[in-house]
Amino acid sequence: MKSKEQFSDFIISNQKEFLKYLKSKFPMFHKSNIFLQDLYYGIYHFLKDKGKKVKFGLCVDIFPMIIQHFEKENVFKKIDNRTWMLNNIEYLTPRVNEKVNLDVKQ
Repeated sequence: MKSKEQFSDFIISNQKEFLKYLKSKFPMFHKSNIFLQDLYYGIYHFLKDKGKKVKFGLCVDIFPMIIQHFEKENVFKKIDNRTWMLNNIEYLTPRVNEKVNLDVKQ
């Protein structure tokens, strides 16, 4: 049986892939909030989709190790005990640089 550290290390070593996975499941943009429950479920389903045999309780147990890493790397900024802000410019929403012509001619 794998240790908790092995599961948390797997997510940490696959950080970019994990963040892309979260974005595919939850609305995540630069400076948007992400909530504790979303992170729990994101960890659980990411590991399951990678073929890891985990129970939800294990994901709750390894969460502190994972979030501590992301906070240290300044990927997530803690707002309160249940909310973090995504701090990653790779997740900026694109800006529209063209002016849109709103004149409607009939």
